[in-house]
Amino acid sequence: MTCQQRASQSSATRFASLFFLITITLALVGCSDETGDPNDGDAGAGGTGATGAMGGAAGAAGGGWPGGGGPGGAGQGGSGGQEPPPIIGPAGQFNLQINVDGVSRSYVLNVPQSAVDTMASGPVPILFALHGAGDNASNFIAATGLTTTASDNGFVLVGPNGYNAGWFVQENEGWPGSDGHSSSLQNDTQLLLDIMAETALSYYLDPQRRYAVGHSRGAGFTGLLATTSGQTTIASGPYQSPFAAYAINAGYDPAQGAIDPALAVPKRPVWLIHGSADSVVPTSYGQSFANALTAAGWDATWTLVSGASHTWLWKSAYGQTNQDLWAFFASHEL
Repeated sequence: MTCQQRASQSSATRFASLFFLITITLALVGCSDETGDPNDGDAGAGGTGATGAMGGAAGAAGGGWPGGGGPGGAGQGGSGGQEPPPIIGPAGQFNLQINVDGVSRSYVLNVPQSAVDTMASGPVPILFALHGAGDNASNFIAATGLTTTASDNGFVLVGPNGYNAGWFVQENEGWPGSDGHSSSLQNDTQLLLDIMAETALSYYLDPQRRYAVGHSRGAGFTGLLATTSGQTTIASGPYQSPFAAYAINAGYDPAQGAIDPALAVPKRPVWLIHGSADSVVPTSYGQSFANALTAAGWDATWTLVSGASHTWLWKSAYGQTNQDLWAFFASHEL
């Protein structure tokens, strides 16, 4: 099923009763404060009290889509990246809004000039970067240096904003349940699919090279994007992950084993990285998730960074860089 087909389905057939069984498992670590240390150069990866307020007006902020119209309605589908759009959109960073099943969501679209130049001759990859709880997309993609990585390697970077600055948000965390679900997870997942379809209306994207990376709670969401794919007992449809590979920074399994990763289809490569001194998400949580994926037949790589805290770990100080992260992604296609 293509992204275009998924985006045009009704919400009743897209994610009815998706992931209902993980609702009560999130209290262990999912609601932790992921605020970064302001004295740490990597603090932005976790968010701060000042930057944590996502708000709901990203589209009204500076940098909105030229002309104010946006790339197009996600509900209309789009090319899915299989054919170039009639006109390639401009380079730049744009704060955009989108309606997902009646819920207003927002995201940051970063399109470097290098990516636009490449689109003249062929499609480019797209990377979704998912922030931690209390953070926001603009802060996250800047603090991690992913905007520079996108420019250096010619790919489109998307930073979705979590609902109330979080992912798989529960009713007691402010999720209104107006879509009939007690968690934002269904809406979060559809948000990414709709962004893919909408962005493909104006940019030449490669459907074989779609990737997702997340930090902390965003890493938990990244894991769910992987492990829930194709699980017909959990999702009607079913949801089929469009991603070729995943990266999990200081992450964990929000389902705490309630979702069997062995049942996921397809199983795509995952790189999990964690600091040994992480006091927000214990190292054992990340290690357990990596072990579970490996035991279930996944191509899972586990990297433990000695002495590192709850921060973005693809930095030279920790022995890995964003370029290493991108090399991992670039080596995998659908």
